[in-house]
Amino acid sequence: MSLKRSASVAGLLEEEAPCCWLCLEEGPDASDKPLCRDCSCRGTSGFVHLSCAVKYAENMSRDDADEEYRYPSAFFRTCPNCKQDYQGDVAYTLAKARVDFVEREFKNNHEMCLDAMTENLYALDFKDEQRRSEWEDICSKMISIIEIVDKDPSLQHDGMSHSIAMAETSIGEFKQYELGTKEYLEEAKKHFIRSKDLWEGLGKVLDVRAMDRKIRTIVAKLSGTEPELDTAEEIIHWRTKYNDSIESFGENDIFTIEQGVDLATALHGADHTIEAERFLTTLAQKCRLVHGIDHKVTKETLVALQVIKVRQVYLSTGSDVFQALRYESDGERIVLQGPLPEHLDERNVDKEKTLTIDSKDARSLKGTPVVCHSLQLRSMVHLNGKIGEIRASFGEDESICLVHFEEDGLKPTKVKLENVRILFELPEKK
Repeated sequence: MSLKRSASVAGLLEEEAPCCWLCLEEGPDASDKPLCRDCSCRGTSGFVHLSCAVKYAENMSRDDADEEYRYPSAFFRTCPNCKQDYQGDVAYTLAKARVDFVEREFKNNHEMCLDAMTENLYALDFKDEQRRSEWEDICSKMISIIEIVDKDPSLQHDGMSHSIAMAETSIGEFKQYELGTKEYLEEAKKHFIRSKDLWEGLGKVLDVRAMDRKIRTIVAKLSGTEPELDTAEEIIHWRTKYNDSIESFGENDIFTIEQGVDLATALHGADHTIEAERFLTTLAQKCRLVHGIDHKVTKETLVALQVIKVRQVYLSTGSDVFQALRYESDGERIVLQGPLPEHLDERNVDKEKTLTIDSKDARSLKGTPVVCHSLQLRSMVHLNGKIGEIRASFGEDESICLVHFEEDGLKPTKVKLENVRILFELPEKK
């Protein structure tokens, strides 16, 4: 690859062409593989040849290895410049290189091998059939190691229990989400139960709860029903996970932000849309600033925010769900687009239609942010201009809704649909 082309690929001017921060060479390496960067570095920093990155990680890990415990895995996982985890193909290549390195130089350290293999599993892209086969091979190796440890009490200690619990969880998730047949769901449940038992022995309450949730989900799937999740419990779970991640890794860490997206999703699922949208907006701004607009975690955060900001309604004469776009004729008419699929990530906008109907014929879904207007009763007039979200509907035609207000001190109130309007954009919180 020429210098000009490599600079173009990087999105930089020719005179700003990057070089590998390890070997200081521009352009591709000896095997003709180009410079790459998939971390949170910006500008011309952070570019590296994968071959150089692998060699660096191996040398640093070898120098710092402590054979009685484990070597520092961060060299294979984290960019030493921006201090953030690698993403995408870079993460996959280094995770795979870590497994090769451990099997070559520390093959008798079962804990180290399990940790490396577990991380390799989470770096795989399962849509690639070749990598899916690789996952199955790694799972087989992990199960073999676990069987060896189970038979030898001298190998069993808290660190090993932690590694096995993580391994059992990752194996279970693969069999649940990627294979998904009844046979594999049963196997996944066994792995999650084993992981739960280990977490209980280690006193890890949050991890025990996480396994409980996974087990309940599988039991529901096997019985052909939807898993019953307590929305309040879900919010508490993800809020605790997010706060723990802040304490452990800091608020700007990639893992912390991913936990924040999960928290926002749980809030949205419980119809706490206003809190979810405000929180995710702040998270997205922070993510753009720290990790850049092109970073994977930034894109995932923005996609989650886009989903939450879709205001959904259905027609009083049908069951199809549409996105409400705007009001016209001073609120008398509303413009819709759809119908929407059950899962918004499957949406194809090109196949949707746009229609304009009377606002009174649209029914907002639960969780929709609204603002009250034209309330005349003395007991309700103070609610005009107040922001809230719909949590329930009443009446044969569902023309009355229960609004939970954002402002502290305002009690949930039943309001006629004609006295609320959808908030397409939330104003700044006072």
